[in-house]
Amino acid sequence: MILYLDKNNSMNKEIQFNRLFHLTSIVTDVFPNSGGKILDIIFGSLLGNTIISKTLDLSNKRKLKKINRFRKFLVVSDLNIGDAIIASCGVSTLKKIFPHSEIDFVIKKSAGSLVKGNPDISDLFAVYNGAPYPSDNDLSMLVKIADRKDYDMIINFSPMISDKIFNKKNVINYSSLASELVRNETSGNSLNNICYLTSNFIGNIFDNISAPDKNQDFKGANIYLSDEAIEKAEMFLSKYDVTADKPVIMFNPDASARFTRMPFNLQINLLKRFSDLDFTILLGSGHVEKFIEYKLLDKLYTVNGKKIIIVPYEIELDAYAALIDQSDIFITGDTGPLHIAAARKFSRSTGESLRNRTAVFSIFGSTPPRVYGYDSKTPGFFAANQDAPSRTFIANSKCRNITCINKVAKTCSEVLCFQPLDVDEIIFEALSYIATIQKQKDLAKITAQYEPDIFLTPVFDR
Repeated sequence: MILYLDKNNSMNKEIQFNRLFHLTSIVTDVFPNSGGKILDIIFGSLLGNTIISKTLDLSNKRKLKKINRFRKFLVVSDLNIGDAIIASCGVSTLKKIFPHSEIDFVIKKSAGSLVKGNPDISDLFAVYNGAPYPSDNDLSMLVKIADRKDYDMIINFSPMISDKIFNKKNVINYSSLASELVRNETSGNSLNNICYLTSNFIGNIFDNISAPDKNQDFKGANIYLSDEAIEKAEMFLSKYDVTADKPVIMFNPDASARFTRMPFNLQINLLKRFSDLDFTILLGSGHVEKFIEYKLLDKLYTVNGKKIIIVPYEIELDAYAALIDQSDIFITGDTGPLHIAAARKFSRSTGESLRNRTAVFSIFGSTPPRVYGYDSKTPGFFAANQDAPSRTFIANSKCRNITCINKVAKTCSEVLCFQPLDVDEIIFEALSYIATIQKQKDLAKITAQYEPDIFLTPVFDR
């Protein structure tokens, strides 16, 4: 009965969300210049209101007072791959505060190969299939998982999953985090990265509990790759004779929504200019926009298609992550692979850090860049968890506003999110970084002749 009611509630939420965001899309269609500003004012005042934020925070604190022990936690992530990586930041912070606790984690099925092996997680449940809304089976599985143990607390990071399905258990909802995010985004330039806020959200909930590592600087998310995934990536590169002699740029052409997918002509422009250089380009496949990789390649054969290697559609997600780790630069729009690239990568079997020297370049259209992007140079941004620079390139879209955060539900008649965008800046930053690492390689060769055991630290810090 609870599940049935929640299914109806989920359907109603979906309808209401779609109607609301369709209305916001009409506003910016009709008033592209002023519509976005109006929506920021309205939603910033309502959702980012300080009083609302404090009320939600106090509600969580009152729930905490009713809990006598903190030994078993269930953390419920939202339904996408990127959400699993983001929510894992909260898991790690929770483990710092309660090092002897059991923390179980529910995530999307396809993200399991990235999160499995995380030492902060007791039991991993990679079960979600639906997105952006939960399927009936997702909800059924979640109820079974929640009833599996006598959890002292459930932390729900999904706006699409009602707290009611947990049958009156102690549930802390992410709502105060969302309120803080909206407030930060619509006022000022404070750090507003979703991974940072997720970690901070857990720390704030338990602000009265002291923990040795609680205030340790948060560097970002971690993911864990199997030996098999690492080997598959190495075999793929070997098959196409990709070596460290030439810079490797990995390019993701796809995204979950048309408002975050880089426009086709923009991608052609970037790929043409990179293919004119002495680089190796790994071109990802389309999973939402099917066969986009071949459409791009068709346009590029007249330039230098042989320099572009397609990463096949069938490649497993963890092997894809291992390929990112072997690349010098990863270029993408705002989508799940951005968070994979930004996360620090470890060997699942040994726990050792992998290469982690990939510069992460993200190109933003509709969604809030400070929330989902990574930048080691621009104030107000959070850096990727890599020993390399991260940069966010932002189109000067006049209609972008806080409602664009729900890019899947937007229905704007035309994609104006990426107009205009400075392509020259992207090329310049890429060339600058490639020049830097090439100097490091040359210096290492020269130094090795005299001091073979010298250790060279990267020029770029996070």
